[in-house]
Amino acid sequence: MNSLKKLCFISTLLIVCLISTSFNNTTGIVMSIETALKHQLISYKSINKGSHSGNCMDMEITNISKNKLVLKLESGRNLTSLDTNKQDILVVKEVLFVLNPAETIKKEVFGFCSQAHKSAPKLGETYAVGELKNDTIIQLTTFLSKNNYPLSAMQNAIWSLTDNRPVASIFHKNRDSIESLQAFVAQFYEKVTPWYSIQYSDADSGMVSNKATTIYGEFDGRLDKNTIVKIVIYDKYQISQVRKEIVTAQKGNKHAFSIAVHDLPSGRYEILFSTFGGRVDRKSFRI
Repeated sequence: MNSLKKLCFISTLLIVCLISTSFNNTTGIVMSIETALKHQLISYKSINKGSHSGNCMDMEITNISKNKLVLKLESGRNLTSLDTNKQDILVVKEVLFVLNPAETIKKEVFGFCSQAHKSAPKLGETYAVGELKNDTIIQLTTFLSKNNYPLSAMQNAIWSLTDNRPVASIFHKNRDSIESLQAFVAQFYEKVTPWYSIQYSDADSGMVSNKATTIYGEFDGRLDKNTIVKIVIYDKYQISQVRKEIVTAQKGNKHAFSIAVHDLPSGRYEILFSTFGGRVDRKSFRI
């Protein structure tokens, strides 16, 4: 009987402890920063570090409630510029804040500008917590958070979905490093992954340029090392517009190249690759 009473006492004590812990300790409950602000549980400050990509924001949060808080800044959350002429920042990597009452924590936020038609942010500009973006954008930011692509390619991937820019605008001189990113974004447009990337000029206004300067890609052809290849770009009237010669770097079936297109107006073009033995490959592109 004594053993049974002892067991009942211990069980009751455990239940009371669990209830008490659940009531007083919120560490197991993750709350969005948006919700915490709405219920006036925190004070918040988010400041740009003078960049539009990568760890470009500092976020400082103070717990002004009486309880411990676990807060989440979600991947896909928009941070809204208080200057309507400047781009918002789209959060890519989720950030957690665990704060005791009266505690202040500052963390970097990894994100990218998300409005190509507006100017880039400047050092010290402040941002508010905005909306959580749609499922397509969240899929992209989650994908980016799990992969180590060049920052410039990540930025162009964001603009491709938020501003309907071409998938080919996802650019890096090393195309091998970004082909899988182009493929991921292309699925949302139900398009074939482009075989090329477009490099654009830098705009003086701080906004994104639409002026293409260079095309990067690969052409197909079983060629030996040091083979001379003639490259010709034709417009829609089959008039040659750009000519260039390259020498293959190695023997193989695929060969990297780049060619300047800064003098060409926007439109669709064909590009022909040939050697002294005849045509090797022909492709089309749009700028």
